[in-house]
Amino acid sequence: MTHRTAVAVLAGAVLSLGAAPMASAAITGSVGKPCYLHVPARGTEPIAVTLAGGTPGAHFIVSATAVGKALGSAGTADGTFDAAGNGTAQLTDVFPPSGSIGPIKGEPLAISARDFGAGAASVETPIAQTLITNLAMDVSAKPRNPRKARAITVSGTLFAGQALYGFVVRGKNPKVLRRLSLGTADGCGYLKSKGVVAPKSFKRGSYRFYVNAGPKLNKALAIGSGFQIGAF
Repeated sequence: MTHRTAVAVLAGAVLSLGAAPMASAAITGSVGKPCYLHVPARGTEPIAVTLAGGTPGAHFIVSATAVGKALGSAGTADGTFDAAGNGTAQLTDVFPPSGSIGPIKGEPLAISARDFGAGAASVETPIAQTLITNLAMDVSAKPRNPRKARAITVSGTLFAGQALYGFVVRGKNPKVLRRLSLGTADGCGYLKSKGVVAPKSFKRGSYRFYVNAGPKLNKALAIGSGFQIGAF
């Protein structure tokens, strides 16, 4: 049995800022989600940052920093505070710090901001922490015998906190030839499990393996890839 890592589409951390000055400040903020989704070859959903307590009318920069990396290593965005000292920004094109495109646990990002209206007193202020993960699945190619269980790893925020199931089908035939209960994913949709990824008949041929939340196959909300069963 052969198998390939697949990616299907549907639609804290410790702040490390190098030599950047750090101090407490009036500016505060938050991010929209505890974990953000990166789809390899498609990009990452924007990380929405909301700020308050800034200098009215002043320019600001928001930075995303990976643990142990230079300030803004994962991206930056800028904007202008409104008359009340509030502001919003979106960090785009952010990628997992490890560079992985496979299934991963949430990798931490520290979000900080600098208020340039504060003049010489301007400092880099920690705002929030968040995580980033990939939408991806990997099924181990070993053991070769399809009758034996192999490691199955999945990640993606659409699976967060939900019970995941695996389904084996043949081609476009909707009939499920085997269903596996994989367990419950964490807050970033990460789960590592084991199971027999083959039809119960173990006949040679080409098949597809899908994973989605819930005990019924829903291809529109699943991640999947093809595999073959040959001689073993």
